[in-house]
Amino acid sequence: MPTSDRNGNDEFAAGPRLPGAQRFDIDAVAELRPDVNPLALTHMIPTVGVFQDAVEKFGITPDTHVVVYDTIGVFSSPRGAYTFKTFGHDKVSVLDGGLPRWIAEGGEVEVGDVSKPEVASYPAGEINHDNIRSGENIGRSPETAEIVLDARNIGRFSGEEPEPRPGLESGHIPGSGHLPFASLLTEATPERPYTSFKSPAELREIVVAAVGGEAAWNDVLDGKRAAVFSCGSGLTAGVDWLAAQLVAEADGGKNPKTAIYDESWTGYASRPQSVIEKGEPKK
Repeated sequence: MPTSDRNGNDEFAAGPRLPGAQRFDIDAVAELRPDVNPLALTHMIPTVGVFQDAVEKFGITPDTHVVVYDTIGVFSSPRGAYTFKTFGHDKVSVLDGGLPRWIAEGGEVEVGDVSKPEVASYPAGEINHDNIRSGENIGRSPETAEIVLDARNIGRFSGEEPEPRPGLESGHIPGSGHLPFASLLTEATPERPYTSFKSPAELREIVVAAVGGEAAWNDVLDGKRAAVFSCGSGLTAGVDWLAAQLVAEADGGKNPKTAIYDESWTGYASRPQSVIEKGEPKK
């Protein structure tokens, strides 16, 4: 996050971490070319070659079941899982509650030197572009075509609170709805020092209401409309995205039509031609 002074690489190297874990740095395994990413936005979906090179160094093959976790509970790990899914790697899970829950429940950890796995062979695949929305195609579809949901808090969405990124105006994409990622998670407490997903029933109630009700949710399940998730930079939109997958799985295992607006609000609000709406979400 832009206001954080934590260093993920240093923290991972020092430990504790899950035994054999490797650090998947979403800001390094990303689109960094200035001609493609002129706004220097963080953790944008990388090229096939960048993704392939990273996972090969981790010893990952197409048959590897990848488990992604973070140090908060549920925060950045869904974005990691989304990245793997976008490159067609379906064997990926998120560790609900992350490292702090693992430790709290007595899971084994390691510290010290990070192990180096044997380099694997990972054939170049293709990016599933249906999973991604860009600045060129967000907010320009008829309202009946896509459901855009914003994962930021209500103050930033309404324009009443400033963005954490200096110089960036707050507000929201016209016509977008509101699905704050924190509403999908349990709060961390001294007894449970991690966030985790709420129950399937609670998730369903929240997600279905956010998309506009049962009929709209069925359209997402049936592929008639897409639910597109946005946030500040495309990170916590992953929490919304994963919640939708969990609800769809509980609703019979359908594959919902979902995507993440990759550059999210930072990219949208950085463009002078973007229309910025203020106020509460429409009911």
